[in-house]
Amino acid sequence: MIGLLLTIVLCFVTLADAKAQKTSFPGTRSETTSPDGRYTIRNADDGSQVPAHTLTLIDNRDGAATKVYSYARHVDVLWAPTSNAFVVNDYEGSDESRPILFTAPWTNQPVDLREEMLEYLRSRHEARSVLGNGHVYFSAKKWLSGNEVLCNVTGYGDVNPKGFTKHYVYKLGHGFQN
Repeated sequence: MIGLLLTIVLCFVTLADAKAQKTSFPGTRSETTSPDGRYTIRNADDGSQVPAHTLTLIDNRDGAATKVYSYARHVDVLWAPTSNAFVVNDYEGSDESRPILFTAPWTNQPVDLREEMLEYLRSRHEARSVLGNGHVYFSAKKWLSGNEVLCNVTGYGDVNPKGFTKHYVYKLGHGFQN
């Protein structure tokens, strides 16, 4: 009985933790703050621009603002618990999504985790499900630590008509691992 209760509590804590990490735009909120409070990512919507949405990173210490990403449809932002990185999951189409990793000092080029994952899968001769299906979704699900993020790939199509789901861990500075 105690084991069952502990399992239920851990599930709720895990769900609450995952929700705390993720903010969706556009939505009811227009910004998300890093766990340490140093940075804010602010969403701005402008229907007269293409793409219509822009994310701006604001340093709350000095007010410096940098446009970091523009998107057309919908994104999720997941801050690393150490505030030194964040991922933008860009749901760019009805049949695909792309996670983009940003790391401090923010002047670095963002890392396209979809491309990194494709390279990793090609090197292991495991890219068929990703390349041979018409509906494939790459996304970062949650930060496991300050330098590891859990990603997954789901999809379906000609190669996997019943669908597939695979999980991978991306370690900052090292890449994907199984």
